[in-house]
Amino acid sequence: MKKKLLFLTLVIVLIASLLAGCGNEGKTSNGGDGGKSDGGKVIIVRASGDPMTFNPDTVPDDNAYPIVQNLFNRLVKLDASKQIIPDLATDWEVSEDGKSITFNLRDDAKWHDGEKVTSKDVKYTFDTIKENKGYYFSSRMAIVDSIDAPDDYTIVFNMNEADVSFIADLGWYATFVIPEHIFNNGEPWEDNPASKDPIGSGPFKFGDFKQGESITLVANPDYHEGAPKLDKIIYSIIPDDATAVQALLNGDIDVYEYVPAANIEELEASGNIRLALNEYPSPMRIIFNLKEEKLQDVNVRRAIATAINREEISQKVYNGVQKPEYNMYPSLMEWASNSEQTAPKFNIDEAIKILEDAGYTKDADGYYIRGLTIDVFEGGGYPDAAKLMEASLAKAGIELKVQVHEFNAWSEKVDIQRDFMLELQGGFMGPDPAALQKRLGTGEYSNFGDYSSEKFDELVAKGAATGDQEKRAEYYKEAQAVLAEDLPYLPIVAFAGYDANNDKFINLPIDGAGKWGWAEFTFTDMK
Repeated sequence: MKKKLLFLTLVIVLIASLLAGCGNEGKTSNGGDGGKSDGGKVIIVRASGDPMTFNPDTVPDDNAYPIVQNLFNRLVKLDASKQIIPDLATDWEVSEDGKSITFNLRDDAKWHDGEKVTSKDVKYTFDTIKENKGYYFSSRMAIVDSIDAPDDYTIVFNMNEADVSFIADLGWYATFVIPEHIFNNGEPWEDNPASKDPIGSGPFKFGDFKQGESITLVANPDYHEGAPKLDKIIYSIIPDDATAVQALLNGDIDVYEYVPAANIEELEASGNIRLALNEYPSPMRIIFNLKEEKLQDVNVRRAIATAINREEISQKVYNGVQKPEYNMYPSLMEWASNSEQTAPKFNIDEAIKILEDAGYTKDADGYYIRGLTIDVFEGGGYPDAAKLMEASLAKAGIELKVQVHEFNAWSEKVDIQRDFMLELQGGFMGPDPAALQKRLGTGEYSNFGDYSSEKFDELVAKGAATGDQEKRAEYYKEAQAVLAEDLPYLPIVAFAGYDANNDKFINLPIDGAGKWGWAEFTFTDMK
């Protein structure tokens, strides 16, 4: 059966990405002109930090992700209407038993050095990901038995079992096709010179990287979908939110994604800045490290969950823009989310009762539980949210100390070393409820808290192997009921935010109706 667009009616999202844009005319070619200059049409996008790598397939890197989306292509990608659409693949076919997926590739795609993109590159990319267990998509590749390239423009994934969500996942995070003739040089991707000076097949080519300052991309005139209208994209590195807001108001940047809610009125009054509110199935959430003895007791986790005031966090940190989230799979994904069996609501007295019923007693300082820490990264309101949690938990006799890190340091500590007790993270729970298995399934790489439940594993496996969406929803809702009972993690607030863009640009990745798939500036132009 042919699959040229969507495999299911999937609601998807992709991870945090910087997009959209705009600006003022006539300053310099490298900053804030937002339009024509001696360097042509330039758009300046705020970046919150230095990328760790320009290889898009190794570890999750939110600072690099919006950049590499303009440098590389996937087999398929996700459009603004939440559908799977072709990218390097023109179409695809799934065998009757669901265990073979054949992609037909376009024959006009080229790498930035002029070489053709072929099935050899696709096979090399995904074989390498599969072989390297630390790479983000590697755990997902466990379902793939082998990959065949019968000719230059055909690639076949031979599956160990049918999984209706695999095609959707290929349009998600860390699935970019990279050039075999560049990267296959004997060096691992992490240390590969090609990861620092990348050659892709996307609409823009790598220009330069000035650490702590900027990343510049230049238009690829030979792009297979047509040469971009813009001549350059400059990602201006501005870690501080307040500084970034002022830069937008001053015309020094043209695009600011996830503007602090407190600045919305000020930006609305500016006259030339367009704001768009976007919601994502990407909740802020606490991950419990279940290797920590103090957190192995579900009563402790339930008490913590009951002592967190999500409404307070929503209002004080996000001005009510990011709503409280209780569903174990995002409530925005209505077809698959269980709204009946959820994380507990806020109640300090109930939190105390849970601990006392479980046999915990107060120490001389009034604490039932001491010595807990939570690791958070700078920005996005996360430290402020964690401080509110710290204060609220103290009222329930639970000591929690907040540890704030620069993002890359946090990622190294939490993602790589898994050195934490509690950690606060975001990230998309998509593009399909099969993501529950990837994040919480026994032994999965992205299962940071080391959760394991035989019942949960069984239910999500059934959900992944079932083609009927209604039946899939049943399995995944049952799986969420297990999570609501075990509480290996806690949803806090649903992710939503305003993107701000100068209105001189058109055909931005974000069009005000919702941003769902990518951060490509391929078709962006000036009015």
